[in-house]
Amino acid sequence: MIPVYIVTGLLGTGKSTLINQELRERKKLGSTEIITFELGNIVHIKEPLTIEPDDIEMSPAHVILQIENHIVKTRPKEIWIEWNGMFPFQQLESIFFSQNLKELCHIERVIYMAKENTIRSMIQALGPRILSQIYSADYIILYPTDSTQIHSITQLLHAYNTECTILVSPSPQDIHNRLSRPKWPWTLYGIVAILTLYLLLVTVFRHNISYSIHQVLAITSGIILEGMPFLLLGTVISTIITLFIPDRWLLRYMKEDSLKSYGIALGSGLCLPVCDCATIPMFNALLQRGIPQHLGLLFMLASPIMNPIALLATYYAFPEEPKIILARIIGGILIALIVALTFKWFPHKLKETQNKLPQPRDYEYTLPIPERDKKKIFLLHVEKEFSQLLLYFGAAAFTLALFQVWIKPVFFATSFNVATPIANALLLILAFIFSLCSTSDAIIGRTLSGLFPISAVLGFLWLGPMIDIKNVYILRQYMSLSFILRLVITISIVTYIMTVLAQFLFVI
Repeated sequence: MIPVYIVTGLLGTGKSTLINQELRERKKLGSTEIITFELGNIVHIKEPLTIEPDDIEMSPAHVILQIENHIVKTRPKEIWIEWNGMFPFQQLESIFFSQNLKELCHIERVIYMAKENTIRSMIQALGPRILSQIYSADYIILYPTDSTQIHSITQLLHAYNTECTILVSPSPQDIHNRLSRPKWPWTLYGIVAILTLYLLLVTVFRHNISYSIHQVLAITSGIILEGMPFLLLGTVISTIITLFIPDRWLLRYMKEDSLKSYGIALGSGLCLPVCDCATIPMFNALLQRGIPQHLGLLFMLASPIMNPIALLATYYAFPEEPKIILARIIGGILIALIVALTFKWFPHKLKETQNKLPQPRDYEYTLPIPERDKKKIFLLHVEKEFSQLLLYFGAAAFTLALFQVWIKPVFFATSFNVATPIANALLLILAFIFSLCSTSDAIIGRTLSGLFPISAVLGFLWLGPMIDIKNVYILRQYMSLSFILRLVITISIVTYIMTVLAQFLFVI
């Protein structure tokens, strides 16, 4: 399929100049075609196919036919699009996702051009038309005239698109180098390459490699393979929430601070058998749809505890001690509720735009989605979010493997004769470091029950599903460090207090 590079932005931001510079750098002028959707003043380095702006809305079928005929006639190896910044990006997607063109070409990169002295006013004036382009951009290029505004403008743009790369006054060579890189160098391809390398090493050099290195690689691959289905499921559900659940439904049942809202947030885990890492993208999707942060947090923290698979695993690990199962459920709900209420009483300021600009919301649900495009947009959204999350999850898996191999054995070697309050704190730290899946941590908890007081084990079972290293890595994709730090500290303090109460409530 023919790769399509899209350069978008308002008139006068340098779109034509960038296309001309890039085509000179790529040295593929003979096999490259340019399609422009606006009439600018800069002459292109090669005669483009010009689409009348009025045809974008009035005659989209005619536009599709023009592009299809042009591609069939010229048979290019690359296509560069100069998109009219006054039209939503979704209209361009509907053109290239059409039945005629989707088999011929695919969107490879999106570059958004902006001026720092006008971007705020343009977002406020044009709203979704600008936001759709910012959200879709892989790169945002700024050529500032006032260096004092660069930091605030980059913060503003990252509020709308956390995944894009912002380039400030880049050279043509720098742009060329970045656009020539593989799209996901360290996500899907990188993880597959690492696992393949591991299998080759095990097969060819199995007697020459240290056993601990074998363990690290095996645990890393095991965590990734175990977590990927749940991570994918969480991404799919979050995309469904994002694209297809109407605002009125979410706002009706979860916007108000009512018992019904709390009940839905607490009980959702029983209906969604997913682990803790899968609830984080769902939490982000709820926030993006306007759900209060404390209700979103209650859902994210309580769902792994209420997960029916986790409950069955706890019963399997402690079949003769039903009070532990009951304590895990009640204690987990109380901890999640208390933590969520602290964020209600003292809300954390999330990344927001200033001066009453439109709030960060994915462009797909600011405009109606044609029925024929929903499947394609859904798959693109899942692909984009899952590949990004997998990068963080892979890094977390490798970090966890290092802890599991070189730190974890120390705690299983001998029984610890320490005071119960210290043991409670110690297992909270281990729960954060070990980062076990909420559906399997009860088995480790059973082993720990022979080494530590049961109150400490309960703390291990409470804290692990709510926050750990892998969750921090995934949360970092969506939230600020200050939010994550506050969440970790709050959960840790509330859980520790619950372990102290457990010492007096249970006679062990």
